[in-house]
Amino acid sequence: MIAILKIVHLLALSVGLGGGVATLIVRWTAAKADPALGGRIALRISRAGFLAVLVLWATGIALATRAEAAGLTLGLFFWLKIAAAVVLTGAMLTFQVRALRPGPEVAALARLLSPLMLGASTLAVVFAVLAFG
Repeated sequence: MIAILKIVHLLALSVGLGGGVATLIVRWTAAKADPALGGRIALRISRAGFLAVLVLWATGIALATRAEAAGLTLGLFFWLKIAAAVVLTGAMLTFQVRALRPGPEVAALARLLSPLMLGASTLAVVFAVLAFG
């Protein structure tokens, strides 16, 4: 069961990070040629990324619960990973809720939150590696 949780966790991580990169590419290329189409594509990709983050939370909680039950101590780097994940999730949730009502300010919010989401996701991965090897 732990192997399955780890596999799903890593696949969700791949979808989330890949979606982030894809969104940046769309914003740098397609959105310049056709802002409306680029925005719709980026929004759909970001929704898939948000769902991936929800899967990461579900599988991560299950894995952490099993680790603690096995007597493993979750150290500082684990909690730093969680802090980065909370920041990422908060930024993504803020964007997803705001994007329910389309408008020009959604693109501005995306430009504002993108560096925060990129930084938080990068830190979450770095701290996960430091926490679990």
